[in-house]
Amino acid sequence: MKKIFYAIIICVLMLPLLSCGHQQGFKVLVEPTLEFEYVGAFSEGRAPVVKNGKWGYIDKNGKVVISCQYDYAEPFYDGLARVSVNRVLNNIDLDWASFYGLINKSGETVAPMDYEFIGEFKDSLAVVIQEEKFGYLDTAGKLAVPCLYEQAGDFCEGLAAVAAEGKLGYIDTTGQVVIPFKYDYVYLHDFSEGRALVYDNGKFGFIDTTGRLVIPSKYEYLDSFSGGLAAAALVRADDHKMGYLNSDGKTVIPFAYETAGRFDDGISLVTVGDGVGQCYIDSGGYVIARRADYEVIGNFCEGLVAVCKDSKWGFIDKTGKLAIACEYEWVSESGFNDGLAMVRKEGKWGYIDNSGRVAVPCEYAALYDFADGFAAAIKDGKFGIVDRNGREIVPFEYEFIGYIGDGLAWMSKNGKWGILELN
Repeated sequence: MKKIFYAIIICVLMLPLLSCGHQQGFKVLVEPTLEFEYVGAFSEGRAPVVKNGKWGYIDKNGKVVISCQYDYAEPFYDGLARVSVNRVLNNIDLDWASFYGLINKSGETVAPMDYEFIGEFKDSLAVVIQEEKFGYLDTAGKLAVPCLYEQAGDFCEGLAAVAAEGKLGYIDTTGQVVIPFKYDYVYLHDFSEGRALVYDNGKFGFIDTTGRLVIPSKYEYLDSFSGGLAAAALVRADDHKMGYLNSDGKTVIPFAYETAGRFDDGISLVTVGDGVGQCYIDSGGYVIARRADYEVIGNFCEGLVAVCKDSKWGFIDKTGKLAIACEYEWVSESGFNDGLAMVRKEGKWGYIDNSGRVAVPCEYAALYDFADGFAAAIKDGKFGIVDRNGREIVPFEYEFIGYIGDGLAWMSKNGKWGILELN
């Protein structure tokens, strides 16, 4: 009896803590006192903001840690952020242009605002444009590859396509030419699955990472490899059909289609002649779904695709079987993302998982995408936040909530901004 008595006492004492933990799924870090014209999502402890038309950054306590001095600023990634300033180029016509640079989280300039463009870092290098020439910047802000090229692509599989004097070649991350400039420049192609498209004498082929031509340049059209296959078109005297090649150039799906797309998640969209129309096929060339069988059919994502039949939406799987019944008024265009899909029923929005189970009940006037496991929602005209299990962790009492990142969310009341920490 004593053990039971003590257990009851412990449970009674813990009840407020358990209740508090369930209800307090958030903490107000900064009350709605901040005045900004725009706020962005937190990333790496910083969020871009706009004040008096200029961009800067604040920390999670609402303190401005990088002054509002830029004409544009992006979120931080791997300790760096792209920022830009506008400069007048012609005082008479008042022509101006944006010039980009890089800063670190302390606001120190890593790369000067001297570039007409800075791309995303791939293999620790980013494409830059200076005086209309392309080169590559490293994460220390130094030009690792001088701006010499007419065009340049991102690094992929250790190589990047660049163009000079109208010819295409490939360089490595040190800037050394690995594959000579000998291919006709049509548009840049990254390496994909060890193969890159080249264009020579009006035809497409594939090279490997040594520059060896592994699939002859004899095709009217080729697409990059995806899922081990590449769509191809071969012109014949009487007709023009598309099929699929493997990485050795062998035809594995016959040239029988009017159009052929890329394989994604093991599925591709093709167009079949003789009135059959668009179909989804698997990597064996078997038809798993025809668009003619549905009023609308989306794109496969995470093994499922949204379909509409008799004005109701559901999902089919990669065998063409109806995996989730057509019972919803609408579903999000993106379909499933990280195991959840947004759906609408009786005019309200919610989320289902890939088994069709309701994860977030359909009771919200609007729902937004999940970030860090949280999604902003609107109910009775007010904003709140739900988690992936459908729990309302932030009450619906705010004029706006959004821009979730780093486990933080912006909220506003009476035109002022505040910051929430989400648990």
